[in-house]
Amino acid sequence: MRLEEYLTTVTEQIRCTKVREMISEELRNHVLDQAEAYEAEGMFEEEAMEKAIREMGDPVETGISLDRIHRPQLSVLILVLIGVISLASIVLQGILGVFAQEAVGAGYGYLGKHILHILLGYVLMLAVYRLDYSILSRWARQGAMVFLIFVFAGSHYLGITINGARIYIASGPFYVFIPAFMLLYVPLYGGILYSYRGQGYRGIGKALLWALVPTWMTLRIPAFSQGMVLWVTFVVLIVLAVWKGWYQVPRKRTLVLMGVALTAPAWLFIGAGLFGHLATYQMDRVRAFLSNSHGNDYFVNQVKEFLVSSRLVGGNAQSITEIGMLPGFQNDYVFISLITACGVLAGVLVVALLLLLVVKIFRISLGQKNQLGMMLGCGCGIVYLLQVVVSVGMPLGLLPRTSAVMPFFSSGGSGIVVSYILLGLVLSVYRYKNILPAQLPGKAVRSIS
Repeated sequence: MRLEEYLTTVTEQIRCTKVREMISEELRNHVLDQAEAYEAEGMFEEEAMEKAIREMGDPVETGISLDRIHRPQLSVLILVLIGVISLASIVLQGILGVFAQEAVGAGYGYLGKHILHILLGYVLMLAVYRLDYSILSRWARQGAMVFLIFVFAGSHYLGITINGARIYIASGPFYVFIPAFMLLYVPLYGGILYSYRGQGYRGIGKALLWALVPTWMTLRIPAFSQGMVLWVTFVVLIVLAVWKGWYQVPRKRTLVLMGVALTAPAWLFIGAGLFGHLATYQMDRVRAFLSNSHGNDYFVNQVKEFLVSSRLVGGNAQSITEIGMLPGFQNDYVFISLITACGVLAGVLVVALLLLLVVKIFRISLGQKNQLGMMLGCGCGIVYLLQVVVSVGMPLGLLPRTSAVMPFFSSGGSGIVVSYILLGLVLSVYRYKNILPAQLPGKAVRSIS
């Protein structure tokens, strides 16, 4: 059997057409290398080639074996986890909706919307799972430009201002919560980092500019916590890219410079405060947190009372009647609401489920051979981790009081849908782990210690 005939027979057994060319090339190189070795031992060219092909085994059996390895896969554990998390979220919002009804005479409508948003999120998650994420290696910068223009134009012409912050883009019955929507920039940024491989410090400089623009736009809304989540995610991804040797620069010196860059948004925030671009309430929150004197802050005092009265299992009857009157009890303070309504143990269990999901995401991402897939998965994992830290640390007084989103649990359509879309991207990375090559076509990258 000739080489081309053998390769055709093998690849015909493989159902995933995307991987056929890669496998054919790998087998071809292996056969040619082995034939060359036989020729070096004294065999004639035709005899050496026949023996090399024969040693590859039966082409049909070889193709079937490769088909079992190189085919789309689905992470069952992540699906089970997100199923449990989604059900827990629905139950929690249902309970909180009852409290809202008792407290202020409204609230049942939240549950229906919450379920609808989860169902929409599930559909989009599965749609993204089916997509080939490698498209970001070619179109990330163009996609990022369109994304930023959409956010800028949408907030300028269709934006809705609430309490001095332009945080919604509205068109008819549809509303987009801009701080949550900005998190979709993270996968695009992973593709941007990938596109600048091999460009040295110039590539890192360009990558930083692509990070500064969305961070500045988010801080200017103003949405401080989401801006910090974005910036920290960007910097960690750049550090990871440098550590992997993408830019052909000395690692240690570059990482020190990255440490300096990490403080840039803090200086931007301070400068915004000095020049009067921050709302008075934001500056008051920062001062209160730094001095550890919250005075008569209604939110802080209420949260402290809820925490003190919380039980290990089950809710406190008196606190339950009051929780529905706390602004943000279904989104920003959903962690405190969870503890108050269901007990400390329930709160610990929910956080444990979210952290287990984050750990699974990082295991999937860091185990990827494909460098772009590794970067995209890690970006999603970092976003989830930071959101959990903020949503737990802020109400406990460990972080300044600001808006917080607990992924999959906080009410609000944009935040829920974005959480599911990012998870769909992680599933897409896992789906193609044995299909896409370790390195997509592009500039060669060498590692420099």
